[in-house]
Amino acid sequence: MAAVAIPHTALAPDSVRESMEYLKKSYGISDAEALRRLELQADAQSLAEKLGSDASDAYGGMWIDQDNGGRLVVFSTNRPSVDPYVRGMADNAHVDVQLVRHSLQELRAVMSRLNAKSGVDASSVATSIFIPAISMMENRVLLQRRDWIADAKAQGTLAQTTGVPAKLPATAAARAKAVTAELAAGRAAAASEAPGLVEERQLKQPQQYFTPYVDWGYCHPLYCSTAYGPMRGGLRLNIKRDNGTWGGCTSGFNVRSTGGTTYNNWAWVLTAGHCTVGKTNNTYIHHNGYNILKQHAPNPALEVNSFPVDFVMLPYIDASYSQTWLDNFTGKNRVMKYCRNGGQDSDSDTPCGTQATTANQYITGYHSLDQITPGWVACASGTATSTTNYADSYFTGHYDSDNAGYLVGTRCGRVIDPLDGSTIWTDICARPGDSGGPLFSQVDQTAYGILEGSYQTTRTGACYSGEINNYIPISSGAGTYWGVYEYSNNVAGATYRVITSSAG
Repeated sequence: MAAVAIPHTALAPDSVRESMEYLKKSYGISDAEALRRLELQADAQSLAEKLGSDASDAYGGMWIDQDNGGRLVVFSTNRPSVDPYVRGMADNAHVDVQLVRHSLQELRAVMSRLNAKSGVDASSVATSIFIPAISMMENRVLLQRRDWIADAKAQGTLAQTTGVPAKLPATAAARAKAVTAELAAGRAAAASEAPGLVEERQLKQPQQYFTPYVDWGYCHPLYCSTAYGPMRGGLRLNIKRDNGTWGGCTSGFNVRSTGGTTYNNWAWVLTAGHCTVGKTNNTYIHHNGYNILKQHAPNPALEVNSFPVDFVMLPYIDASYSQTWLDNFTGKNRVMKYCRNGGQDSDSDTPCGTQATTANQYITGYHSLDQITPGWVACASGTATSTTNYADSYFTGHYDSDNAGYLVGTRCGRVIDPLDGSTIWTDICARPGDSGGPLFSQVDQTAYGILEGSYQTTRTGACYSGEINNYIPISSGAGTYWGVYEYSNNVAGATYRVITSSAG
């Protein structure tokens, strides 16, 4: 079969400068090589789309091996099915085909059967003990078990734990019986598949990056007003706790809902659900003293903390606040890029030089979890602080020294082999106060997700090598229910989407 041409994307170096600097400093490569790798990442997305439509019975996914020369690795059940498309890549000299046993199409069918037999759908995913998911890198399906959900069901505390209204049996004995039955149903579903195709695995709950202290800093991520344009991703959100202290998270993306009669054309700010779930004081959320948002979503289906479902759509206080902070502006699809380097935080993922710079990244689309693969370069913005760095702010760790040397702003890194089948894992540094912040790509101006947390529990101070953090996906992909888009779909008859145009 003749080669099938795959469109090539030529990137302007200035449009991906931070991502290039990350690659250069991390892998000791030239400007030209960094740009080649990012263009390969862009072309790989076109290749994946083509293989998913034309060779779905063979295509098994792909990833970019940045550690070994920035090579694209394509998984396939047979080489002849994908070879013509690989040969049609502009940079086919850096593309390898690796044989696997199962196609993504097969794995999705297995996941769909497990969902059906385990009773997992959009209405139950936040409260189900099991969540099936695909592990592309392992070429299998994971039956992910959430022990903290099982415990909350047995103890009768599910609603308090997740923020999702739940009707549970009245007695402890009945609740324990129901938990046992749910576990048995999920395991029976897994056992009905071919040996080795499904693996039950504990889905641990990451340490969530919510901070218990207010931050009044006045540099861009910590200080902004409508004099500088609209609300955007990457700004500090100050949230009052029920004990009177203040906590903080980071804004992720601007969202617009359409359809239905209740929330049609509403504007929202997307951040992590664990920032707000469980609070009862209903104090307005502010940024730098400006009250902007309500503390809770008006519908419980838009505010959830049940990993991997962890997001909240925060509404503006009323229509006048929405006008003042968003709708009076163009460029509603922006997230903040604030780069500052130097001192204790001069690692490779803060690649902007010694001078503070601020700019906007305009978001024009999104990628679902099943499209985002290891090796892709991405960037994230956050607002964790210490008074050591910002004397006019309050500290955002348990102690003021926790974040000493850690600077607010934007960092770039790479997507890594996921530690679960439900979220996006990266090597980008983060600290308490960054929760809910945006993960995005400069390569094609797309939204990926919002910061959840990490399994690493003892990190403090400036960034260091070996850090990993995970992000809740904007979309978890076809046949799944835990992504922001999938879980919020049709709540009150509306569709909720990250704003991807200037007019928004």
